Amino acid sequence: MFEDDTFWLCVLAVLVAYLWISVERRLRAEDAKFQAEEAERRAREKLSPGPPSHISAIAPQVQRLRQDHFAAAHSRPHHAFYRRGLIAAALRAIRGLSYFRHAKSEHEIGS
Repeated sequence: MFEDDTFWLCVLAVLVAYLWISVERRLRAEDAKFQAEEAERRAREKLSPGPPSHISAIAPQVQRLRQDHFAAAHSRPHHAFYRRGLIAAALRAIRGLSYFRHAKSEHEIGS
């Protein structure tokens, strides 16, 4: 009886089904727990007024924005060097891919 391949395939199918069902149940329980925690957090946020904000700290920025919104919007520093570095790193990574490497032709090898 235990020599039959069909028997062992059925045992394997039952074990895989049990594993799948147990993992699915655990994931659903974790998801339900997460959803309950999120609902509780949202309920607490609605009830609590939050930390006190100090308007005086941002008052000069608000005033500058009211006077000249275009200049205030462009007054933040732009880190161009950081972007250039990201672009260079991306180019190096793409050049390293085998799809973008050119195989040397015979006339390039001969010259």
